[in-house]
Amino acid sequence: MTPKLTAEMRHLCPAKGFIYVWQMPVRFSHWLNVICITILISTGLYIHFPFFTYDNSLTEPYVMGQMRFIHYVAGMVFTFSVLLRVAYVIVGNQYANWRTFYNPFNKKDRELIIQYLKYYTFLEKHPKHIITHNPMAQYAYLAIFLVFFFQILSGFYLWSLNDPNGTLHGMLSWFSLIGNVQYIRMMHYFVVFLIATFLVVHLYAAALVDFRTRAGDISSIFSGWKTDVSDD
Repeated sequence: MTPKLTAEMRHLCPAKGFIYVWQMPVRFSHWLNVICITILISTGLYIHFPFFTYDNSLTEPYVMGQMRFIHYVAGMVFTFSVLLRVAYVIVGNQYANWRTFYNPFNKKDRELIIQYLKYYTFLEKHPKHIITHNPMAQYAYLAIFLVFFFQILSGFYLWSLNDPNGTLHGMLSWFSLIGNVQYIRMMHYFVVFLIATFLVVHLYAAALVDFRTRAGDISSIFSGWKTDVSDD
């Protein structure tokens, strides 16, 4: 019988094999999100604070108009990308599906959640290896996708103000219950910094797990494949 690997030995032993985790549409959505978010943040900051322009707007390019156009197009592409990823939460494989979600009310899942919480705060060295997203990553993605939906809806609401009698504005008129237009505009702006913070934490967490487990978490978002370094 093959002896069971300890957590320390697992880092010194070769992987058992490769597992196809992230399907192509999931990876496509991920990188499309990265591109769209970069464009949306850049153009959004300019729309909020136009840090350069031309003296003669009659003969020179209308920079604000161009920035708004790029922002709107990127927003529509981003909406498609987010919906594509949500679709694969339903129809995706066993690693991308909603059934992998950890239930905090389940004792076994809760123990794993606490274990990974300790791991990210450097109180746990060798948590149980998980091929798909670990519990803390899952909750972070759930939160950020809720933020994405707020940004998408608030963005389309602000866009719809150009035609108060239009269909889009009629569909999103309930947004006015949140507050006046300026309040929603400021929320839309400040959420950008929340997303930017998530990106930094996301890169840190991905690098931390990848370097410690050597499971290929970072490379898997390019290829779709992870290495099986579990001790099961």
